[in-house]
Amino acid sequence: MIRVLILLLIITAAQSFLWMPDPSALQSKETLAVNEYKLRAAYLYNFSKFIRWPDRTFAREDEPFVIGVVGKDAFLEISAVLESSKIGTHDISVRYYSKINEIKGCHLLYIHQNSPDSWQPLIRKLKKSDIITVGEAGTFAKQGGMIQFVTLKNKLRFIINLKAAKAAGFDLDSRLLSLALELIK
Repeated sequence: MIRVLILLLIITAAQSFLWMPDPSALQSKETLAVNEYKLRAAYLYNFSKFIRWPDRTFAREDEPFVIGVVGKDAFLEISAVLESSKIGTHDISVRYYSKINEIKGCHLLYIHQNSPDSWQPLIRKLKKSDIITVGEAGTFAKQGGMIQFVTLKNKLRFIINLKAAKAAGFDLDSRLLSLALELIK
């Protein structure tokens, strides 16, 4: 928990005062990618805090909060950041999924794939499920994903598909909505 809070403070300071350097400047592309995954992990954690989950979401108060990841590289970094954290009374468990039929017991799914052939079947299958879908492909939110990461002027932002979230029974906090770059209603 302390690691996540420290990471969030660093991210907030970085977004407020710093710019992201050109990948060729002083850092390798691999290092930059790792930092981007850590930033996405912090966003996933915060998204979870500002979503009111349907009453049926957790059978028990001590049931883990499961963040699923589709994309091996993303999984390794995200799990390293979030694995020992909590959302309320729920320990966070990060799980890797490689196939659609493996996705069970997941609360938030980060889809780290840009090819529509890879992520569109996931969105269709999960459309009315109790799973928040987060991705970064260019048309992710417009095609039914709930939250889409967007990099704008070297800053990570996000678009929210409010229509998709509400259709699945989620209530998103107004503070989260106010931070969105765009709302799809």
